[in-house]
Amino acid sequence: MKKISLIAIMALVMGFVGSDALAQKNTQINWIEMNSIDDAIKETVENKRIFVDSYTDWCGWCKRMDRDTFADTLIAKIMNHYFINIKFDAETKDEIMFGGQVFKNPNPKGRRTAHELTHYLLNKRLSYPSYTVMNKDLTIATIIPGYYPPEQFEAMAVFLGGRYDEVYSWEEFREIYPKEIRETVLESLD
Repeated sequence: MKKISLIAIMALVMGFVGSDALAQKNTQINWIEMNSIDDAIKETVENKRIFVDSYTDWCGWCKRMDRDTFADTLIAKIMNHYFINIKFDAETKDEIMFGGQVFKNPNPKGRRTAHELTHYLLNKRLSYPSYTVMNKDLTIATIIPGYYPPEQFEAMAVFLGGRYDEVYSWEEFREIYPKEIRETVLESLD
């Protein structure tokens, strides 16, 4: 009897832990590695845009963006809904195949050397953190530098991920988003 009770309690606890882990997974951004981009594009049926977070390990604002904005539950849901999300170490020493081309770090033994792909993704304007939003064909839609708190980043992510940039200017969208669009977006995330 004690054995059965112990097994039942363990199963119950495992169920709670498992469901908590599942809930947590659904509220975190699903980041992939840059080397996985080609496979991710092939596997994605939707016409999602690609969001690349170019960061460095020494960048304080990058860490703050991770902690404050990317860890926000609503931002995670928006990012997973609209984008294929990539975390890219802008100073990686690895060779990266991207768009059928090989990119390298020009000084792999040096410190703080930007990767060739970083130069491409940020149009040679190296500033961290910076975000590159691309279309599925890997053309760059826009580049956004800097730190943004969740309440500012939300509208920007919806504007670009929802392709509202094809209909509105950023100024127009920022004005109408809270009044006319936000509620519909939030309903589509549930």
